[in-house]
Amino acid sequence: MANLTDKEIMSSILNEHKLSASSLTNLVLESACPMLRSDAESILTKTFNGQKQVFDIMSQKGWYPVQNANQQEISMAQQKVKNIQSQM
Repeated sequence: MANLTDKEIMSSILNEHKLSASSLTNLVLESACPMLRSDAESILTKTFNGQKQVFDIMSQKGWYPVQNANQQEISMAQQKVKNIQSQM
């Protein structure tokens, strides 16, 4: 079996956090039981925090490069969100 690099391990952990966040989001949205929903929300918050830590480490090491949005792109995205919210 080949040895995994630190980058591969971190990438796998990041992907697991993303999958967990997606599944937990569905659980929160579909929970009829308030206690289950609350527990799932708590776990989801911890999952978000863990994902952010892994992402930050990967980004610092250059393993997850991101392109910064310019102000025009940010403004356009904010306007789209406002439009969606006003339609709800």
